[in-house]
Amino acid sequence: MIVTNADFDCGALLERLAADGLPSDAKIIYRGRNTVAEADGLCVKAFAVPGVIKGLIYGILRSPKAKRAYENALRLGSMDIYTPEPAGYILNKVGPLLRQSYYVCAMLEGYSELRGIEKRADFDALADALAAFMYSLHRKGVFFKDFTQGNILFKKEDDTYRFALIDINRMEFGVSDHRRLYENFGSTLDTEAGQRALARRYAALAGDPSLADDLMEIYRHRQAKLWRKRRLKERLRGRK
Repeated sequence: MIVTNADFDCGALLERLAADGLPSDAKIIYRGRNTVAEADGLCVKAFAVPGVIKGLIYGILRSPKAKRAYENALRLGSMDIYTPEPAGYILNKVGPLLRQSYYVCAMLEGYSELRGIEKRADFDALADALAAFMYSLHRKGVFFKDFTQGNILFKKEDDTYRFALIDINRMEFGVSDHRRLYENFGSTLDTEAGQRALARRYAALAGDPSLADDLMEIYRHRQAKLWRKRRLKERLRGRK
């Protein structure tokens, strides 16, 4: 199955991906469980081939990640929330079993990750802009489940900061539960001091300064959970 955005002339690339996978001349940007590459001037995310059980789930019961990324990008664009423009997606199936899947979008140039922004000389202004961006997302009912330092990108243009969302296959729209939305404060920045600065700015925008303490509690709970998970992995590795 191939779906193409009519605004892009990329049908040939999508057909090649569907038939042969990533081209040999594709420039690998990231290789891990999933692979991200540049091909024909576009960004291609090749999702890991799921096992049989997950392949059946994504083939029959759940919307596959590539399809969700494409549909979420279109929806974000309609809400004036920036993400690279979607070009299309591919789902290769064997009967009901999902195998290879790809999401293709425009390349993103000039943006940086949030990692380490507390060390920037302009951190105060950037934290103001980030808090306003998060507040705007939440007012629109957008819950980005993977709201992490590597998936929220920014760039500075004159005195204005622009933000972009990537890796967007896990999102919810129309969320009105504030506690659910506040989960985005679990691991946004590197340090507790930076996170507190962000929480205070967000709370000020919400008109409730005491909210900052609640947001920090979410952050500490998340960090404690991550620490326990790391310790468990270390102990399991030590037993091998």
